[in-house]
Amino acid sequence: MATASLPLPDRPSVAVLPFADPDGDFDTQALADGLSEHVTDALACTPGLFVSARNSAFTFKGRAVLPDEAAGRLGVAHILTGTLARAGTRLRVQARLHRRAADAPLWVQDLDEDEGALHALRSRIVAATVAALAPDLPRDAAPERVGPPLDAGVYGPFLSAYSNHAMPSAESVRLRIASIEAVRRLVPEHPLPYALLAQCYTNLVVQGWGADAAADCAEGARLARLALARDDGDPAVLMMAGHTLAFLVQDYDTALALLDRSLALNPNSAAAYERSGWVRCYVGEVDLAAAHFHAAKRQSPLDPTTFRFDSGLGLALCMAGAHEEALVWLDRAMAEDPTWTSTHRVRAASLAWLGRQDEAQAAAARFMELEPSYRAHRALRLYRPSAGKDRFVEGMRRAGVPFE
Repeated sequence: MATASLPLPDRPSVAVLPFADPDGDFDTQALADGLSEHVTDALACTPGLFVSARNSAFTFKGRAVLPDEAAGRLGVAHILTGTLARAGTRLRVQARLHRRAADAPLWVQDLDEDEGALHALRSRIVAATVAALAPDLPRDAAPERVGPPLDAGVYGPFLSAYSNHAMPSAESVRLRIASIEAVRRLVPEHPLPYALLAQCYTNLVVQGWGADAAADCAEGARLARLALARDDGDPAVLMMAGHTLAFLVQDYDTALALLDRSLALNPNSAAAYERSGWVRCYVGEVDLAAAHFHAAKRQSPLDPTTFRFDSGLGLALCMAGAHEEALVWLDRAMAEDPTWTSTHRVRAASLAWLGRQDEAQAAAARFMELEPSYRAHRALRLYRPSAGKDRFVEGMRRAGVPFE
């Protein structure tokens, strides 16, 4: 995990640390987490702001950290912190906005609302934050988004499913599918569970973990389209559905349009930059892909899944012929998560192009241990014709990855 302070962006910047429940109640903490996510999403969709990604900000959950330290590690000028407590049917929130290197908060808000008024709390905190960071921005610059469902019986399970990105095995993906399905049945018209399920099926196919890849592709694409049918204006839905439709059914024109719309609506989404990076690789736009992976890393410098950013950046550089640089990022990705199969096959290809044949063959052998059903000809289907595709496939062939 990075320790040095990052340089500040060229626009007003902030990170929202997870709000805490001082009483330690599980259900109240779920509401506190949800309020933090609501505020982050609303700020992230406000034009003109740099907002650190939720995944990085939440690495500070449950930890005693000074706002200035968090600001330095996330590379932002401001930190928003807070607490949320229940008193009967009332929610009592204290929010504090800190400026980097300042001794005292810029402001402190004490709010008291009915427990059904989470949206109102979010709006008041966001308005005060935007007014302090960028007073010239229009107050209605961030449109309302669907967000997580707020029914008390659904909220905790939804956040657990929405926030848990750890899927290191086929069993963990299946368990996550089951947990999201339970939420979907509670809120069948909400788009996010469908989009999350679509990404689960994508992960099964990416890693070669499914018993029937064709069936998983069809199911993932079906769920992505159901999510879009429920809301084609939510940036998270657009991002997940776009990536799914690209990888599972190679509908690149639709996927790129969805991803571009997602980033236009939320230009602070590390996940959207990452997904766009992969799809840009599939269509041969490797320079833009590398730029988007770098953007993802800057938006979420402490991300628990940073290996995906590094692995994708390694792929873009391999396709561009920058194999030495590619190996730097691929080795980082492998150290972060040695089970992510994409890293191994790209690493094998770059090693082969550099003439390091023994290492390339070892990398290919390790990859085939992880995904024995993979054949290099799959890249011919997934990738559009490009010089980068030819370079990647030929590198895998030279390393010893079976072609058919």
